[in-house]
Amino acid sequence: MSFFGQEPYDFFTEEATIRNRNHFEFGIGTSNFLGDLGGKDSIGTNDLQDLELTQFNMAAFMGLRHSFTKNFYGRFNMTYGKVSGDDKLTNEPFRRNRNLNFKSNIFEFDLMGEVWFNFGSRKGHQHQLKRVNSQKGPWHVRGLSIGLFGGVGVFHFNPQAQIQGQWVYLAPLRTEGQGLPGGPDEYKLWQINFPVGINGMVRLHRKWSFGIEATYRFTKTDYIDDVSSTYYDANDLMLYQGEQRGEVAAYLSNPSLGMINEGKPDYVTTQGQQRGDSSDNDGYFYALIKVDYLIIKDSGFHKRKTHKATGNTRSKHKKTRMRF
Repeated sequence: MSFFGQEPYDFFTEEATIRNRNHFEFGIGTSNFLGDLGGKDSIGTNDLQDLELTQFNMAAFMGLRHSFTKNFYGRFNMTYGKVSGDDKLTNEPFRRNRNLNFKSNIFEFDLMGEVWFNFGSRKGHQHQLKRVNSQKGPWHVRGLSIGLFGGVGVFHFNPQAQIQGQWVYLAPLRTEGQGLPGGPDEYKLWQINFPVGINGMVRLHRKWSFGIEATYRFTKTDYIDDVSSTYYDANDLMLYQGEQRGEVAAYLSNPSLGMINEGKPDYVTTQGQQRGDSSDNDGYFYALIKVDYLIIKDSGFHKRKTHKATGNTRSKHKKTRMRF
């Protein structure tokens, strides 16, 4: 109900969204990996139960968000993250004995759709909008939004392992015989992922919102950590790759500690035995502090009133101009 023609006004109206559709976003936070290496002191699960808390690394992103409606957005993100894993961090006997490690930078590009739910939007009367926004200052809580999103992307990875204090790239070493006789196919360093996530944002200014975002990446590869299937014969690695590269490949394919069976020769790491779990693809996730900047067209701030009114109210105030 209006009083003297003053109707409550929602700062997150469909009209306001349409007039200023584009947002610039950026954030910084942390990343972690769920795959074959490292993990808890039990058999690997590839879910959050197997999360290694010491392996959080830096992550950051930037992107654009475009509103199609008040509650549905499209997003394009460019993201960087680092992932890593180390069997020395687990006390599960077989995984610790395997003694593999890796790290990799990840660069990705994602297209996503996002559904927003707005709560507690700041309301006022149209004749008071200028006073509320200007005289009381621009920084105050104007509403809370919860976003659910998902989509598809491409990402680049290139795993490395440490040997004698130096980091070497693993893909050229073909540690599981990728591309060699009897081995699996070589894996590609560009792969597809499927991001899903949730965020919570607080709007503190007509242009600025701040919040947190958590997102998980399902992938189409099991080789982010260079570990997937079975052990390849170390002698064949040396034979097919030459002496210098072959020696490094042979060692990094099977640097086991020989701890199983009281230090006797370890049959569980011989050719054809399980090295990784090829039934589960690798995944990784981000936890980020996020900033959203609304790209406002100054000409869009002063528009003719378009919300519905009836009777004399509409006639009397049809030329009223509003600001959000």
